[in-house]
Amino acid sequence: MTTPDYDYIIVGAGSAGCVLSNRLSASGKHRVLLLEAGKEENWHWIRIPAGIAHVLLGERALWRFKTEPDEKVDGRSIFWPRGRALGGSSAVNGMIWVRGDPLELDHWASLGNTGWAYKDVLPLLKRMESYALGDPDYRGKDGPMYITRYVDRDPLSNAFIEGAGKAGVPVVEDYNAARFEGVSYLQYNTRFGRRRHTGDNYLLPAMGRANLKVETGALTQRVVLNGKRATGVVYKKGNELITANAKREVILCAGAVQSPQLLELSGIGNPDVLKRAGVTPLHELNGVGESLRDHLHVRVAFETHLRTNLNVILRNPLKQAWMGARWLFLGRGLMTTSSATSMAIARTDPALDRPNVKLQLYHLSMASSHYGGTGEATNFADRMGLDKYPGFSIGCYVLRPESLGSIHIKTANVGDPPEIRANYLAAEADRRNMIDALKMIRKIASLPPLSNLALRETRPGPQANTDEALLDHARATGMTSYHPIGTCRMGSDAKAVVDHKLKVHGIEGLRVGDASIMPTMVASNTNAPSIMIGEKASDLVLADAN
Repeated sequence: MTTPDYDYIIVGAGSAGCVLSNRLSASGKHRVLLLEAGKEENWHWIRIPAGIAHVLLGERALWRFKTEPDEKVDGRSIFWPRGRALGGSSAVNGMIWVRGDPLELDHWASLGNTGWAYKDVLPLLKRMESYALGDPDYRGKDGPMYITRYVDRDPLSNAFIEGAGKAGVPVVEDYNAARFEGVSYLQYNTRFGRRRHTGDNYLLPAMGRANLKVETGALTQRVVLNGKRATGVVYKKGNELITANAKREVILCAGAVQSPQLLELSGIGNPDVLKRAGVTPLHELNGVGESLRDHLHVRVAFETHLRTNLNVILRNPLKQAWMGARWLFLGRGLMTTSSATSMAIARTDPALDRPNVKLQLYHLSMASSHYGGTGEATNFADRMGLDKYPGFSIGCYVLRPESLGSIHIKTANVGDPPEIRANYLAAEADRRNMIDALKMIRKIASLPPLSNLALRETRPGPQANTDEALLDHARATGMTSYHPIGTCRMGSDAKAVVDHKLKVHGIEGLRVGDASIMPTMVASNTNAPSIMIGEKASDLVLADAN
């Protein structure tokens, strides 16, 4: 089956794809098709910020990818969920709003990516958000994304912020302003305590437009090439294969895992990789699927005498009811969060020219660093793997990891997951910074008032008293931070996939506009920068159209 022609076809209704769908259809001049393999989700666990635990434990609204086993993380295969719904990963993430490091954006521009310096994208960062508390010189006031700050001033969050301040981290009001550094309460893309993702804020207001068609349950198989030009896509809906034609452009917004997968399935990539998978090479582009980076997240856990943490609340029906009532009627409390309430963008050495690690406070402790638990347990706290004693944890990761991995197809079938090699801790700098981050957590926990709340360190525990022991803890327990980037990297060198206008090198009518284009880690969390990429991509596309 062949559909009527569209001007633009966007693959993936995630953080960037929803932005592009709105912006490209806004004038009414262009006919736009948005393809999403998932569906519109009104699931209540997506709406409730604390419901992220339920989302991650199941299969609804998720692609449940896994990395290849790697000896650098004790031979483990690590769970890598990605969003499968309108809103993409912004519908299933931790909602933490971090726009990025201005210095890193300037670094992008210094690599030859014209138009991506902080001064260039600041208007986009402001355009996309609505944050009442921020300095209007840096923060948006009337954009689509509603941003709020954690409002409860609980003893644990206060103690973490005060302790980090004593450890030398500046206490700041807004880490999303001029300076990407300091300890503060977290900001979230929520409103009245409810999740507000890009599907809500960008796509739904546009779905009534006659020139925008949104196809859910539509799994894109490949991009159609006519010589060196993209002319459309083939997608599957139900049992039917459908060809959709694009008169102007195809724009991939399927994310750092699936955008490179789609390029390779379309015959674009390293010929050796394609041939091994049974795909005929049509355009050699050796950087596709390379340059992968992710944040390896490691936690230090503590027992506490406080009874206000999720370890206790989720095992007590009355406390759960009280927490739910505060969220429902007041939009307050831990249910407005994914369990994290404050973070420190920090330097482990004052001599460093800028921060190198992120530390984050969680009102729970568990045996692993993500929502793993025991799938057979009937008690939700046990399914999450929560400790049975009152506890909290402080997580950390290296802000700008140097370790590079890859994502490549293994077969010609889009339904087969790609081979994900995260390659965590491969770089010596990452290992050194991780050890220093774990030491900094211990330093903060040793200072009052946090030391008055931490009865004992339970993981890795005081027996881990050497650098090697701390690194062993990172290898044994570290998990993804859900921040993969770089697999369709922007640049002009031999391993770059797109240019500074996000056009795929050597192919006309094809762009990539999502986290996969990031040359380096621009932020501690990648959702807000991905939305910015969607805004930038829409400006670039519309400029060419005019």
